[in-house]
Amino acid sequence: MGKNKNSKAGQALKTNPCEKYELAITNYVLGEKIDIPQKELFDHLAQCPSCQGDLRNWRATYATMRAREYAGRPEVQQRTQAFIHKLVTGPVHGEPLQPVIDTERIVGLATGEIYNCLKKNGPLSLSLIRKNTGLEGYPFYEAMGWLNQEKKIIVRGKNDQPEYAELQP
Repeated sequence: MGKNKNSKAGQALKTNPCEKYELAITNYVLGEKIDIPQKELFDHLAQCPSCQGDLRNWRATYATMRAREYAGRPEVQQRTQAFIHKLVTGPVHGEPLQPVIDTERIVGLATGEIYNCLKKNGPLSLSLIRKNTGLEGYPFYEAMGWLNQEKKIIVRGKNDQPEYAELQP
């Protein structure tokens, strides 16, 4: 009887060479003891696409189970609800919500100022464009990016650092 059992196990291994690795993969993902040398498992995984897929699936399943367990904790649910409430009702980090900025208008005006400055003065360094237009930071760089993207200006410089701009001919 024992001989028959061993021969069936031997046949299963012959028909499915990955069978001995299946439980080892599951135990490895769960952080439990594996019954074969870890190097042997890793060597097998390095060359077996089927077991690589099993490893990915077990990792995803385990991550989902842990996330569900974590999200189901009362203290996590309470913190989540409090955070959502803050987002919906008001202050972020103790400050009132700021009004929405009309970036399209701001960048549009900055774009016009830069274009007119270059039209009037010809090629200029970026610092002179900022000085002549009074633009700094976000509006300046967004407007320059828009003009460049629309092929309205040519930007020149060294070592990929913009230094000068001029209108496209």
